[in-house]
Amino acid sequence: MISDRAPEWPVERLWLWRLLFPPIRTIVMALVGIRVEGRENLPKSGPYILVSNHINWKDPPLISISLDRSVRYMAKIQAFSYPLLGYIVRATGAFPVRRGEGDRRALVTALRVLEGGQILGFFPEGHRSESGALLRGKPGVGFLAARHPEVPLVPIAMIGTKQPLLRLVFGGHAVLRVGRPFRLADLTPDECRDEQAMTDAVMRRIAALLPVEMRGVYD
Repeated sequence: MISDRAPEWPVERLWLWRLLFPPIRTIVMALVGIRVEGRENLPKSGPYILVSNHINWKDPPLISISLDRSVRYMAKIQAFSYPLLGYIVRATGAFPVRRGEGDRRALVTALRVLEGGQILGFFPEGHRSESGALLRGKPGVGFLAARHPEVPLVPIAMIGTKQPLLRLVFGGHAVLRVGRPFRLADLTPDECRDEQAMTDAVMRRIAALLPVEMRGVYD
């Protein structure tokens, strides 16, 4: 079961989020062309995991802003080495991950986020897809789901975020589609046979929300 042990950087300390998010959200939603579908599928409160495809650097802030949620993400460790960028990234509650190394320390921090009742944003592909089509998911989300099977996973589809989205200038339009939450108990025994199988099951839920041409290896 989820404990009440507080994670690193609890929400109360995310002063940048608390101070700046409301005006930033108002401005971004006025300027950016993005349509949210399936908002009613979001659980009322955490903990839960938002699992999404990843096609552009804008995806994490657009998910948080469009859904009006304080979401905790992993960010590549290099971002923390720059004084200003690192400060901003930390202040918004992101935590570092060494990509390509199976970073268990980052996964343990992610578990602590869930144990603190917060919302975790997770991109199972591990990095952006240059083509926009789904890549094979890495087993990290299966690792998290196996250790907290009671935590809902909410599939997210990001569509069209590669294009410029200032609607008044470019007329850009993107879609954020929220699927129905599910838990490990909703998967078949074969889908739960190991962490990679769990991840593939999660990725198929994401693929079902995407246009056929974006489903990639999960078509």
